[in-house]
Amino acid sequence: MERQIYLAYDGSINADWVARYAIRMAAALDRRQITLLHILDHPAAKARMEERFAAIAAECATAGIDCRGQIRRPDRDVCSGLLQAIPAGETSYCLCGARIASRGRGFLAGTVSERLLRAARFNVMAIRVVSPGLLGCPRTLLFPLAGHPRGFSSAMPFLQMLTTPQSTVHLLRVMMVNPLLSRYVSAEIARARLAAGREYLVQAVSHIRREMADAPCHLDHHVVVSDDWAREILLQADRVHASMILLGATERSLPSRFFYGNRLEEILRRTPCDVGIYRRP
Repeated sequence: MERQIYLAYDGSINADWVARYAIRMAAALDRRQITLLHILDHPAAKARMEERFAAIAAECATAGIDCRGQIRRPDRDVCSGLLQAIPAGETSYCLCGARIASRGRGFLAGTVSERLLRAARFNVMAIRVVSPGLLGCPRTLLFPLAGHPRGFSSAMPFLQMLTTPQSTVHLLRVMMVNPLLSRYVSAEIARARLAAGREYLVQAVSHIRREMADAPCHLDHHVVVSDDWAREILLQADRVHASMILLGATERSLPSRFFYGNRLEEILRRTPCDVGIYRRP
């Protein structure tokens, strides 16, 4: 089956910014189509939502993309309505937004987007848009990799949909050491950790070049030894002037209602650029 883009749309200006990413990603697929989904929590909002759908459909038409809208009444709540509307499986890609401002609640914690990521029913990317002027077309992407045994496989579909031959992709591997012992790490141990990180990234680069031979992009890779991976990601984003950071999420890394100290929330709070947090089913 062909991949399909779904946009969880709440009618906010932030959702309009995320829609630009949905348009960009749909343009990279053979099936150039977006399905807009809104779970109607108030009947009076239907007319306004239809107007917003029409505006996005006009943008899609300009880009040669078929846009379809669905306004649904909630079964129990917004999240359950979206889970019911979007087919489960690896061919469904749902884009959703983080909060524009934390206001003491976190950018992702407690949101519908966080619940969709946790559900892991289909591919999900929650996006915090810092630079709406990018119009969903980041030129320089920073991809931190955690060293998963599957290599770059889980990130590959998102990379393919977000890059062009003009894109630059920086792969980052942070080799973690115990914060209590970091000052005592010997030069020999540090060299060994750096070598292991480089070996992993060389394999990831080979995988990317093999999978994207028809649409290559410029690739660079960086390895650091650190006791704080969130800090290193933010520093590297500044160094390479990243326009987007792409982070893989796991059940363990996702914020809960106790979000203070959560590393993903720290990155969302301090980021100099757009951030996409993705999870595969």
